[in-house]
Formats: sequence, C-alpha cells, structure tokens
Amino acid sequence: MIQGRIALATALSAVLSPLHAQYSGPESVEYDPVFDRYLVSNTGSSSIVQRDLQGNVTPFLANLPDAPYGLEVKGDTLFACIGPGVKGYLLANGQQVFDLDLGATFPNGITTDGQDLYVTDFGAGQVIRVDVAAGTFSPWVTTGGQPNGIVYDTFQDRLLVVFWGGNAAIRAYDRATANLEATLNTGLANIDGVAVDCLGLVYVCSWSPDQVTLIDQNLASVTGPWVTGLNNPADMDFDEVHGRLCIPNSGNNTVTLSALQECTVGIPADLTYTTVTAIPNPTDGLVWLDLEVSRPEPFLVYDSRLLMIASGTYTPRGVIDLGALPPGAYIIELVRLKRKVRVVKV
Repeated sequence: MIQGRIALATALSAVLSPLHAQYSGPESVEYDPVFDRYLVSNTGSSSIVQRDLQGNVTPFLANLPDAPYGLEVKGDTLFACIGPGVKGYLLANGQQVFDLDLGATFPNGITTDGQDLYVTDFGAGQVIRVDVAAGTFSPWVTTGGQPNGIVYDTFQDRLLVVFWGGNAAIRAYDRATANLEATLNTGLANIDGVAVDCLGLVYVCSWSPDQVTLIDQNLASVTGPWVTGLNNPADMDFDEVHGRLCIPNSGNNTVTLSALQECTVGIPADLTYTTVTAIPNPTDGLVWLDLEVSRPEPFLVYDSRLLMIASGTYTPRGVIDLGALPPGAYIIELVRLKRKVRVVKV
C-alpha cells in the first residue's frame, strides 16, 4: 500500500513541476487560501513571487531589505522571516503591516497555531514565540543544534521541529507546555522542511538524500521515501485545499507540487452528491449557500482530516456561521439534499 502511494506521489510531482528559471534560490513555499495561489520566497533575489494554479509565476514583493526565508499565512497577512526578525505583508496588496526585530541570529522556519507565530532561530538553537497582536516575542524553547523547519500539528497539538546536520533529528514539543515529547534521529542528513497532511501523516524533506520522507506519526521510525528526484528541497508546506505537498527545490530553482491522493477527495465519495456555491469563499465567518431550500435542512461540517466537527440546520434565506472554527479548509455537507461545498475559513 505504501509503495503504491510512493509511486503515485513521485509521478504526480513530476507532472506538476513548473518550468525552470522562474525562481531564484527558492527557500519556502506557502499556500495562500485567500487568493488560491502559492507564495515562494526567493533568497537569491530578495523577493517573494506568486504562482497561480496554472503555473504562472509573477512578482508579489520585490527589493526586500534582506533575503526572505520561512513564510507563513495567518489570516489576511503573509509573515516572512527576513533579517533578524519577522515582517508581515497584506495578502491583498503586499502592504507591510508588521515588523518585529527578534534579535535572532538566523530566523529560518515559521509556523502558527492560529494565534501566535513560532520561529526557529537556526543560529541560536531556539524557537521564539511571537505574539502578533501585542507585537512582542519571547524565547519558547531551547532546542540545541540547528533547528530548521517547523510546523504546528493540529492533530496532536504539538510543534514539530526538524534539524540540520548528519543523522538529523525531528522533535515534537507540546504546544501548551513546550515540553519535549519525542525525538527521532532519522538517519537523513540536513532536514530543511516538515509538513503534516490531512490525515496527520508527517513528512520531512532532506538534502541527503534529496527526497521527501514519510515519518511515523509517533516519531518512532522512518517509514520510507515519499517523493524523490528533488534538488536540495527546502521549507515545504501542505496545501490542505488541493491536497498537495508544496516543495521548493533550492538547488535547481524549481517548485514541486506533489498531490496526495487521500487528501484530494472531499468528504467520503458518493457519486450522487452535487456541489453548491458558498458566498463568500474564502470567508471569515458567515457563508450563504447559493441554494434555495423550502424547509430547514440539516448540515454537517468536516475538517481537513475528514472528521465531523460541527452540525446544524440550514434554513431558507439562512446563513452558516463558521466564525468559531480556526482558519483552514472545511467541507459543508447538506445531508438530505446530497449537496456539498468546500469552504476556506481565514
């Protein structure tokens, strides 16, 4: 089963790889659910570019004060590790709205738990927590070594951190306490990025060998190679809307999008279901359905793990309130009408 899925991931990534010479030292890829695009940091040109779903690459931010490294979308803002700190830019127009000097030696990876940002300081061997609303920061955990990529694992409420060097480690830290929960020395060298997919599976990308590797969710063992044929893969992201691993190849200036079959299907398949439109989509809370109903209709809400997390009744001329849910991709299923829609909450 695993070997078959590895072959699928490798084949699809080859099909979706874009043309060369569109990037310059791509370090981080971040999916933007608000505008349905990929944002890529270019360390070679101190810029951030945007790639649409058709593979067209155009400028987003140019002439940055330093090379951008890790990227993270939080709400309506793109946060980037630049220089000794973190800067934030509106997704809509690139306007800078956040600038915080962390005094870091080399801020590299960045993630969010939906409230705070967490930044790896590669040079100082620590993770820094950033309170965006207050504009403050504090050391969160001392990791030792050279922490590189970082991701918030919503399934187990933990931060996963990967490390540079030989026999590189992946470590899990409890989000609430910052306690070290697990460590795995992978046998891989120079791990740059880490991602968690729609099922909670953990992936890391390494420079030796040049590949994405699947890691046991309990950090007990290395399961095996997942995507091969890469070139110095760096800070990858999981696109939960389209079910893809987004991998920058810093060694040959390309970006690889690798589709994960189990994450490209919405709610459990039923060919009798039809789609309906949600307005607005993405939304920050309330959505209207482009659907006339004559009576109250029950609905279910599934998260990106395909777990049912909410339910309710949709009434004629009514709305559905997703305001209490964290940012992410969701499926709304109208059970009796056999209708469904994918909605992105920002």
